Amino acid sequence: MPKVKDFIAIERERASAWKLASTTVDPQAKVAAPYVAKVGAGANRPHYDFCLPPEFAYLSLLPEVRDIAIPMFKKLGISWHKGIGDGPSNHLLSSQVQCVNALGQMVKDPARIIAAFGPLVAATKVEEIEPGHYLTFEYIGEEDLLNEAVNGKRVRGANCTSVDAAFVHTNNQGKRELILIEWKYTEKYAKRPDTPEKDVERGRRYEKLLAEPDSPINLLVPFKELLQDPIYQLMRQQLLARQLEKSGAHNKVDRVIVLHIDSTGNTAYQKSVFGVKTRELGTTVHEVWSKLLKSESRFMQVDSSIFLDPKITSAEYALRYDPTPSA
Repeated sequence: MPKVKDFIAIERERASAWKLASTTVDPQAKVAAPYVAKVGAGANRPHYDFCLPPEFAYLSLLPEVRDIAIPMFKKLGISWHKGIGDGPSNHLLSSQVQCVNALGQMVKDPARIIAAFGPLVAATKVEEIEPGHYLTFEYIGEEDLLNEAVNGKRVRGANCTSVDAAFVHTNNQGKRELILIEWKYTEKYAKRPDTPEKDVERGRRYEKLLAEPDSPINLLVPFKELLQDPIYQLMRQQLLARQLEKSGAHNKVDRVIVLHIDSTGNTAYQKSVFGVKTRELGTTVHEVWSKLLKSESRFMQVDSSIFLDPKITSAEYALRYDPTPSA
């Protein structure tokens, strides 16, 4: 009986096919390349069709977002995940790159935000979240609300709680909301190893916030089990949302909502559930999280397929990521 391909294998094949067929990719970049985190590394590593040569890593960003995202990340000091130089990763399955490809045009075009998210959050008007930006990336807020700064500093996108994107809007009831977006693509997780020293620091940062009466999290599992990704990441982002709401961020928005975007095809992500007490709550991440979360109004989930609409993103985006392209 033939082995059924998993989600990552399918997406690797799709990315490889797009690289070969796309007119937006330089012919010299259509060769197999190693997955590297910086220029000069990986010379002796395996070469993959779903990676771009390091010098062409910027081509992972689609043309319509490239000139927006690269200078924006540099100006704001945002870290690219496994980026090369001042640009993105050379791995075509980067979730950060997919997020920027989907949302990058929204930085300057609030109509696209309303087209994509209006049906979900009832957005009627979008305001700038930063000067010149209607949407921003790797958002951490202006204050260190989760006690995560190292030597008084935080870096957007690295070593602190960052959400992949964020925007501020007014809904059809006249309420102002800050939307924190977490984007998943091919992620899956394994059981984490014991890290007692790091867990002490994590306890210092988050246990007091979790114990507060208005904490957004139901403490139905031991703190140690909350430190297992992806629940750990969801927990930190929901804590950030609550603290931003309490702090009066962005001229006192009425609500701060975490919006989780992922693909229903990635069942490996949903099965990333670990811990004895956690497994008693459910067999999928969404099922577990729905029980750990106190308020349903502060969390939403949507499938990434909505961004295959070229009116929201682009025809090239659909060509790159559509799992069922037309013949």
